[in-house]
Amino acid sequence: MPLKIFLTSDVHLGMKFAGYPEVQSQLSEARFITLENLIKRANDEKCHLFAVAGDLFDRISVAKRDVIRAAQILSEFQGSLVAVLPGNHDFISSGQSDLWTHFKENAGDNVLVLQDRETKPLQHYDLDVHLYPAPCDAKHSGKNYVSWIKDEPKDKGVKFHIGIAHGSLEGFSPDFDKRYYPMTLSELNSCGLDLWLMGHTHIQYPAKPGALDNIFYPATPEPDGFDCTHKGRAWIIELDENSKIHPVCISTGKYRFLRDEAELTAASDMEMLSAKYSSQALLNVLLKLKITGRIPDETYKDLPRIKERMERQFLYLQLNSSEVTEEITLDTINREFTQDSFPHQLLITLARDKKDHEALQIAYDLMREVRR
Repeated sequence: MPLKIFLTSDVHLGMKFAGYPEVQSQLSEARFITLENLIKRANDEKCHLFAVAGDLFDRISVAKRDVIRAAQILSEFQGSLVAVLPGNHDFISSGQSDLWTHFKENAGDNVLVLQDRETKPLQHYDLDVHLYPAPCDAKHSGKNYVSWIKDEPKDKGVKFHIGIAHGSLEGFSPDFDKRYYPMTLSELNSCGLDLWLMGHTHIQYPAKPGALDNIFYPATPEPDGFDCTHKGRAWIIELDENSKIHPVCISTGKYRFLRDEAELTAASDMEMLSAKYSSQALLNVLLKLKITGRIPDETYKDLPRIKERMERQFLYLQLNSSEVTEEITLDTINREFTQDSFPHQLLITLARDKKDHEALQIAYDLMREVRR
């Protein structure tokens, strides 16, 4: 019988988003809504196993109400089992028990916390599977916990042997100091398993799965900052009768974090930029926008109004216009400075040159400052 797995990780329930006070509650709530949608999708796809490869929670001190809510959401899975691995943010250790104790007290019988580094037979859940977990026991570690799996006997009478771990992967994850349970492809492949379900890095791996790929990171299902530009991702992975892997990438998130830059050279450029972001779909977008360039006086003075209008189009807008300057024309100079005065003559000469805009801008700003 084939095995169908829904793989997610790095949900980070309870994330505070303190840097976005205006939309803090919406972003925090979105992570729960996304988890609910993941369960609904897994049920619709008739998945047998729902796997969370670490960091279901953002920290070990997450509010009890959030822990209970997460447990109840996961208990709605209609397949055989939800397997949850403690990651480096929601690690499990002998001195810390409240998080996972509360979680297990409120989770259903089909939710299993993978808190031990030992083979987990899943026949009790009607799955012909042995799971090999590598849970985290601290926020940081220079070593991983998958080495025990290599020498662990693999029961040939069991159809599928699957590892689940949380940490960085050499050549893929940004872990230059090797502080996040670093692993290598050769280490994982030497364990002799059919499939690895991984968590920690917030982008998906592999980008384009090949026939021989058996190591999968799902990415975070709900974007969490401007360094996360995808829509939220997860994997649905099917293992067929011959243990061949058939992965399908799905989009999962509610909100998007986007960056953009634009150079303005005319009054119409600002209007075109505003029109570019006129879709109602952008109400779920957080945009960090940087604009540069020189624009006419009327448009330059109108920037605050244009910014206010654009802010209404987004969930959140961070507009950096510090490098936008007023276009200095002959009319501007004639209006600002007495004709035939030294400042007037100097600026007129620079303006007619039309090659060194920076020199003109510096001279214009200096002359205005001296005049004050």
